[in-house]
Amino acid sequence: IPFGYLIGFFYEISNNFILSLLLMTLCVKLILLPSSIKQQKGMAKTQRMQPKIRRIKEKYAGNQQKMNEAMNELYAREGSSMTAGCSGLLIQFPVMMGVYYVNYKLLSFVLRIPTDVLETIKAATRNLEAFTSNKNSEYQIEIIALQNFDQIKSVVPTEYVTEIEEFISNLNFLEMNLLDKPQTSLPLSNPLWLIPILTGVTSVAMGIYSWLKQRKTNPEMAKNPSMGCMTLLTPFMSIWFSFMFPASVGIYIIFSTIFSMIQMVVTNIVYSPKKVLAKTMVDETINRRAREKIFKNVAETLNEDK
Repeated sequence: IPFGYLIGFFYEISNNFILSLLLMTLCVKLILLPSSIKQQKGMAKTQRMQPKIRRIKEKYAGNQQKMNEAMNELYAREGSSMTAGCSGLLIQFPVMMGVYYVNYKLLSFVLRIPTDVLETIKAATRNLEAFTSNKNSEYQIEIIALQNFDQIKSVVPTEYVTEIEEFISNLNFLEMNLLDKPQTSLPLSNPLWLIPILTGVTSVAMGIYSWLKQRKTNPEMAKNPSMGCMTLLTPFMSIWFSFMFPASVGIYIIFSTIFSMIQMVVTNIVYSPKKVLAKTMVDETINRRAREKIFKNVAETLNEDK
């Protein structure tokens, strides 16, 4: 609902579906910005802890239980968490699924067609050959209705026909219909191929940048084979999703990846590990001196009382 209403709100203002999708993606990224900043600061803490982590691994090599206990104590002292980096992914997953779902329910959540009119549209769509020949027809019924609207618009109240037809015209972008899925059977000249290609290129660029960043802040993690696998797996998953869902979903993935990369570059500059560590050390020095002053005042007070 929130993602569909956001797209619907921007569509009412701009009358442009692609622009609405872009603005919604930007809003989502801004909402998730505090989580990204927290993750960036957590990476700086992790970088600071690397020498201590190495010493623990050397000291307890061969004793996994002792090593885990020492690592947990270290993270607790530093106010960090061994799973801190997962929080961003956990937050993004329901966002991603919500956006994907909206693209199958454009009439319900973007145009917000009244329930009674929507049921009339669905009933007429169920009589179409395009519906009966589709094994996922009920889930994709609103997309089928939009793709075959000329065949069912006679049952739709007149005041909604113009609105829906105008929306359908907005779903055509660079000679491609955003309701269609890219397929490997399409000729290479088909513009729908742009979706998986751009999805792959942006995802690979993002993965390489993330790996290079990790290599600077956490060399041990960058050497981990799993990090390399993730760098390759994420683009593969993005390309796979772009073939599974309508082209509009692929457009969202491209926008989201580009914004994520820009956000990562900016946060890396504004909250660079060096700056975060320097501020942390200053804060720790101020806190330590404040505690020392309190202890000194208490001691002086006790001496005076004696």
